[in-house]
Amino acid sequence: MRRALAWVVPAAAAAAAAPVARGDGGDAWMFVAAGRTMLSGDWSRTFANPGIQVGPLQLLLYGTVGRVPTVMAVLLGVTTAVLVVAAARTAGVEQPRLLAGIGLAAVATGFTRAGWDAGHPADSWLPLLWILAAADARRGRTMRAGLVVGLSAGLETWGVLGVAVLALAPAVRGAARGLVVAAGSAAVLFLPFVAGGHFGMDHYRWLVSSQSLVSWFVAPGTAVGWPLRLAQGLFAVGAGVAVARAMRGSRHAVWLVPGIVVLVRLLLDPLGSGYYYVALEGPALVGLALAAAVGLRLPGRRLAGEPLA
Repeated sequence: MRRALAWVVPAAAAAAAAPVARGDGGDAWMFVAAGRTMLSGDWSRTFANPGIQVGPLQLLLYGTVGRVPTVMAVLLGVTTAVLVVAAARTAGVEQPRLLAGIGLAAVATGFTRAGWDAGHPADSWLPLLWILAAADARRGRTMRAGLVVGLSAGLETWGVLGVAVLALAPAVRGAARGLVVAAGSAAVLFLPFVAGGHFGMDHYRWLVSSQSLVSWFVAPGTAVGWPLRLAQGLFAVGAGVAVARAMRGSRHAVWLVPGIVVLVRLLLDPLGSGYYYVALEGPALVGLALAAAVGLRLPGRRLAGEPLA
């Protein structure tokens, strides 16, 4: 019963908070329109507008449930709360009160509402999904980890940066298999739209913000395209892989690697929008829960490859 409550209580709190404190949805309405296009006979034009920089899975969600704001806000809030608990549990935290507490902390800090408020639930979800993938990779389940990473690109394209967690795999060959699965599953999601002949995502340009670190090297207001985004992604993945190799023996690697990937990505982002930084909160919450479990010497599962101490 207590184990069930660890999931139910945070989910119920998130559901109750969502309709009371939800904002205007941010970019949600643009994605609702694109999602409706994807579900119509004109589906090949889903990404004709370069401003649609999210994946088909998010558009599917917004094109259906997203048409009813309150329902969507509740769904996003509950899913975020459940993902926080799931990520903490897969990281090795099993004590029901601690799991429930970290889930409630996600609600209290507004983390579970961020997905609806900005219209970008991926900022909350992707790092948590990477933690699930990291734990799988560490246990040698690299193909499943790769699938999680690949499908996460269906929410937003930067979901592919989660491939860094595959460096936690026990063997290089297993990591390579996971990488193939991640790349293949991500490609399958976008290939029909690319083949449809109206794919404009790669034509989008971002204006460098004076608030971003990139403005130290590129004049604010300069339009930058995907080459900068690719460089940003390579640096983020490289940093994640380096941390994964250095901390393979630590139980904290499963949340630190996703956290480092997100941090480097944000530091090199040309926009530096404030709502992006919510992506750091998920790994931080999981790290806090795991640190509390270790500090209090609460029982928890030992991940494959980690030391007993």
